[in-house]
Amino acid sequence: MVLRKIRNLKECLDNSSVYDAYYNGSIDENLIYFESRNGRDFTGNIFRIVEEISTGKYGDFKIHVYATPAVKNRIIEYEKNYNLKISKIITGKKEAAVSLEKAKYVFTDSGIQTKYVKRDGQVFVNTWHGTPLKLMGCDNASEITSLGHIQHSLLSADYLIYPNEYMADRMTNAYMIEKIYPGRVLFEGYPRNSIFFTKNHDLKAELDLEDKEIFVYMPTFRGILSDMDDVGQRDDVEGYMSQIDSKLTENQVLFAKLHAYNESQIDFSKFSHVKAFPKAYEIYEIVNLADVLITDYSSVFFDFANTSRKIVIFNYDEEEYLSYRGFYFPLSDLPFPKVRNVDELVSELNSPKEYDDGAFIQRFCTFDNPHAASNICRHIFKGDKLSREVSIQNDKPNVLIYGGPLEDTDSLIELLDSADFDSYNFFLTFNPWDDNIKNNYSAIFSKFPKGIEYLPFKSNLIPTFKEKLDYDKYFRKGSDMKMPDTLRKLFKRSFEKQYGSISFEFILDFYGLNPDVSLIFANSSQDKIIWQHTDPTGRINQNVLREIYDEFDLVVADSEELADKIASISNKDNLKVW
Repeated sequence: MVLRKIRNLKECLDNSSVYDAYYNGSIDENLIYFESRNGRDFTGNIFRIVEEISTGKYGDFKIHVYATPAVKNRIIEYEKNYNLKISKIITGKKEAAVSLEKAKYVFTDSGIQTKYVKRDGQVFVNTWHGTPLKLMGCDNASEITSLGHIQHSLLSADYLIYPNEYMADRMTNAYMIEKIYPGRVLFEGYPRNSIFFTKNHDLKAELDLEDKEIFVYMPTFRGILSDMDDVGQRDDVEGYMSQIDSKLTENQVLFAKLHAYNESQIDFSKFSHVKAFPKAYEIYEIVNLADVLITDYSSVFFDFANTSRKIVIFNYDEEEYLSYRGFYFPLSDLPFPKVRNVDELVSELNSPKEYDDGAFIQRFCTFDNPHAASNICRHIFKGDKLSREVSIQNDKPNVLIYGGPLEDTDSLIELLDSADFDSYNFFLTFNPWDDNIKNNYSAIFSKFPKGIEYLPFKSNLIPTFKEKLDYDKYFRKGSDMKMPDTLRKLFKRSFEKQYGSISFEFILDFYGLNPDVSLIFANSSQDKIIWQHTDPTGRINQNVLREIYDEFDLVVADSEELADKIASISNKDNLKVW
């Protein structure tokens, strides 16, 4: 208990530094912040954009990169072979969040720091990290409760970069932003894919591979992000590598690389022909050496198709994988050969390419080109409109509904069943950490009518030290304290972090028993209604209820008796019985 209090205190002190930068710090026009997969990677699009900015063509920028200690070591290795002018590699989350609030430009290929609140004047770019084959976001039931983290990043973005129209459609719909995304989609090649338009003969010589036939194996991760079977995949891959190693010839070499989320290390010392990726080179530099790419369900095959070289799909566990993670289209739609065992795989490695991938390349590599990083940087930093730019158009007003922990959904479903989806966009928000939602999400979300979309909360309140002190006083049992301005800032900031610049016709608090959520809504500038089904006086202090009722535009009670109780707390004229 004591240790937890100490940790909470330290966290609040860290928050004070972060939000001091948010409220009081000036934006540094020459600072660019980079984050790749929550600091767990530094390859692909982010790497190539850093490399391009490091040329100095776009100004004298300071480059800050957030990375875990292990990834920091990898960046240091990269700096031996690439012209990367990185000013600071940040490993601490507090320092990263402060840097993030100060930066003029922000680049990420996934989510972003939970504490981040976008500031006016910042330019935010999300490149994402691959064209999807696997179901994601709301299309994958297990991800619905974690939508908020990615939505936070996508809805903060001024630019979303996609190399094909298929991906733009999948991303915006899977993360339920297709009606509310306020920025622009840039249809432009992936910077990481530009490498596939060249051949690096010097690197082959440097790695002593000039006379070798090169294969690359890049499997995807197994499981879901919250329950990754890292050891299981390591054992599977290591077993297959041993079999493959015994069947390769002296002039053949295979480089194996696990997905970024699978950090287990295979023992490569036991193999003669199978090798780990050299650590000092960006991953796609090695992939581009391949005569044949071997993968399974990873997005790498969309990228490597730019080379027109052979791709083999090693789908040895397809049925098992599909039991918990679906695809947007069946593997049979892919033009590449599929193999289920090592003998079939080796046979394909020793056979020429005998399929036509022209239509596939046209659909999925539409905008890939040798100059993608340059095009993006010129577009963003210099205003040269080299990339196709599209804004999402939506004329329907948006309605946001909070339904609490969704334990009794009958009245909420009845309300939604009568909703006019032809005239409005309806969004349901919820706390994904509520036990009922965590344990029963599949059953809960299957009940809601088609057309409802989700904007789950990203986090609990994130108070500064002073806000935490005032919060505890304000919510103390029996307190008659009026809400201090510090808490108004906390709740207003929480709304802005959660919903950014989204405009709602109105917000409906259909639960009325979570004061934190009610006060987040109460401190927004949007029209808001609270619908009280249950007497809250035994759960929430009267001073808090008075603040909530006074700030909402309409208070609805389920009964005359409940309306009388509400009227005794607040003098609101707009109290209605329904």
